[in-house]
Amino acid sequence: MSTAPRVKESDRIPAPQKAAFSMGYGVDYLASGLTMGILWMPFFNIGLGISPSVLAVIMMVLRGWDAITDPVMGNVSDNTRTRWGRRRPYIGIGALLTAVLYLCLWRLPEGMSLTHQYLALGGLGIAFYTCFTVWSVPYYSLQMELTPSYDERTRLAAWVAIVGKLVYLGGGWVMAFATCSLFADAVTGEADFVKGMRATSWIIAAIIVVMGLLPTLFVRERYYAATVKSGHRTRLIQSIRESLHCKPLWYLIGITFFLILGSSIANTLGQYMSIYVLYEGKLDSASILNGWRSTGVMIVGICGIPLWAWLSERLDKKIIVTIMLAGSVFGHLLNLVCLSPERPYLWLVSAVFEAGAIGAVWMFIPSMKGDVADYDEIDTNTRREGSLNAFYSWFAKVGGTIGAGLGGFVLDLSGFDSALGGGQPDDVLFRMKWLYIILPLVLWSCTLYFIWRYPLDRQKMKNIRDELETRRGSV
Repeated sequence: MSTAPRVKESDRIPAPQKAAFSMGYGVDYLASGLTMGILWMPFFNIGLGISPSVLAVIMMVLRGWDAITDPVMGNVSDNTRTRWGRRRPYIGIGALLTAVLYLCLWRLPEGMSLTHQYLALGGLGIAFYTCFTVWSVPYYSLQMELTPSYDERTRLAAWVAIVGKLVYLGGGWVMAFATCSLFADAVTGEADFVKGMRATSWIIAAIIVVMGLLPTLFVRERYYAATVKSGHRTRLIQSIRESLHCKPLWYLIGITFFLILGSSIANTLGQYMSIYVLYEGKLDSASILNGWRSTGVMIVGICGIPLWAWLSERLDKKIIVTIMLAGSVFGHLLNLVCLSPERPYLWLVSAVFEAGAIGAVWMFIPSMKGDVADYDEIDTNTRREGSLNAFYSWFAKVGGTIGAGLGGFVLDLSGFDSALGGGQPDDVLFRMKWLYIILPLVLWSCTLYFIWRYPLDRQKMKNIRDELETRRGSV
């Protein structure tokens, strides 16, 4: 194993900027990961009684909308020239708008017909995710241009991963808080998740504002003055065409798509495993277990970050992603023995290992996107982080949405009926359990092909950087 290369002082990102940028990740998790992966199905299905299949269709419509807004926002961001740079103005505006629409998302007007209810939810979702796109595309584009260093990009991603784990910890307790006695039904004394989530949404919206504005206020754009400010602008169609021809981007998309797809299905069905398989429909007890599950994932994840960071400076990034994926597969297989109603807290053991897949997405994939941007600059002579990230992020969002949506279809396929509460038939619970175990494993196995084909290793990136700096100087 080789000695880790030293990152040049000029390539390093100041610690305050790393911290400010990393805090922005909380917006992504709260507005997208937590909302779609954990809260969407229980709130609108169990709380409001909307069919899982209908909710799955609405989510897919929202991602279809992202197919339009993400590339447009990426191209707009790339072509923006202001005294504050080309990313930060949108990050600030997007954070504020996302927080406002987040509050609206949980407050569907009452007394409507089912058709109007579906249309209202779809309309609110489109407005919400449009605002989120205004924030997210420039934010992740900014990450790709904060340093030209292969290893410093991973170090920045490690900071983001730490914040991600902490936010994930808090997110894991959202359902437990929203179903606690503070929001219990006055008549029955049962947990009122709808009332609790509407109250909790004020807290989450405030956090979105604070964390979303930090990158705007404290992070600087390294490439803007040196290579962008006086550079040419790229039309949308041309930018899409160039992204389509960027081969390393497609392999990175494949890695991320199947990682997220498998994890999203596991998260969506996992909620129902805890509620109905482990606790026979007791939402409050299951929510507490999920809170401890997220706590375990966070603790193990943070403890593992120094090890992954150390390894990443000695091995290629794609090797580390493979190792983390293998850990997730092993952990998910543990559900064969850990998913036991007699010992529900045994389920926490599998979560510790499953954290690897999402850890790879948080820590290494963002660093690899920066490498892809350098490769793309060789071909296009343009810094197109916004367009590349938009193209990439749409597929990542589709993976998460299909995972959550497919979870809804799988629930219907299994025979699950929310009206039965904890009285689901044994054969339904049996089908739910096996679908939960098998589907993520199948999808994660597809990831291995794209990891194997991904071409940008450490030596290749060194050659690319040398060529770029010979061509246009260092940044």
